[in-house]
Amino acid sequence: MIQERLVIRAAAIAIRDAIIAHPLSKKTPSSFATELRVDRNKVLPAFKELTGTTIRRFQLERLMEAASRMLLDGMSVKEVAIECGYKDYQNNFTRGFRKVFRMGPEEWLRLQLVAKEKTKPNRDD
Repeated sequence: MIQERLVIRAAAIAIRDAIIAHPLSKKTPSSFATELRVDRNKVLPAFKELTGTTIRRFQLERLMEAASRMLLDGMSVKEVAIECGYKDYQNNFTRGFRKVFRMGPEEWLRLQLVAKEKTKPNRDD
């Protein structure tokens, strides 16, 4: 019993680490469980206990964090959406981005650029 819990916890940690290492991956919770040879219904609660969220939500958050970095690097919203695996970028990508950042990618980027501009030292001084 204790050993099984340790195996399940180790699997949850492995899933978390895999998502962090590969945020653009589209693996499902079931495929993670199969790959790690653990019961999906046991690893899901262990993952939530470890991270405070579901595997799907954790994946979405890491994916959108990666997307935000791409936007800051100068990629267009369409390019980022395609890179993140969204074919219908205007609907699904923006919806996912809003779930994480509570605003669309264009608005988020505009606010980031304004904030960046405000933190630049004024050369007129």
